[in-house]
Amino acid sequence: MRRPPMLMHVRIQDQNRGFGLWLPLFLVLPLALVVLIILSPLIFVATAILWPSSWGKRAMLSLKAAVEVFWSMRGLDVDCHSGRQCVSISVV
Repeated sequence: MRRPPMLMHVRIQDQNRGFGLWLPLFLVLPLALVVLIILSPLIFVATAILWPSSWGKRAMLSLKAAVEVFWSMRGLDVDCHSGRQCVSISVV
């Protein structure tokens, strides 16, 4: 069973100093659900209008793909180095 990511740690380092920021992603999930509930009538109307041209099915599959990508972010590490700066993002 896959679980959604809980935290994101962003570190930005310069030659002289740096700082880190912890972002709680578990607080984003309820907010995203509220937005989805509010926009669901518009999504259903758009899907019904676009269904005969097969774009409706693609729109529904893209919503599913977005959820799958969010759930698969757990364990993601991104490090970018540029001259004197370093940016590191890790998802826990």
